[in-house]
Amino acid sequence: MEKKKVDFCIGIFDNLSQVSLEKIKNEIDNCQIYGIGVYTDEVVIENFRTAPLNSLEKRIEVAKNIEGVKFVFPVDTNDKEKIKEIVKKETLKFFE
Repeated sequence: MEKKKVDFCIGIFDNLSQVSLEKIKNEIDNCQIYGIGVYTDEVVIENFRTAPLNSLEKRIEVAKNIEGVKFVFPVDTNDKEKIKEIVKKETLKFFE
């Protein structure tokens, strides 16, 4: 099976479990370019009814430090259509 060129996931990246990390590493192994979107504090609070333990900057750093991740970007919405636009923009930015 041919690898997908680009793949990504979106999450909070506050407490990354070993199971979640293994899932991400498996996804990385099955694509050429992997990006991660990290929800902003506001999205976490409004949509997940919890507050992140760490700052957005620290959570982005956690995502950047996962081996094989090529780009990381903040996600300031939970709206699927807006997320598609953010992902498209960030992916194109990576290729520039």
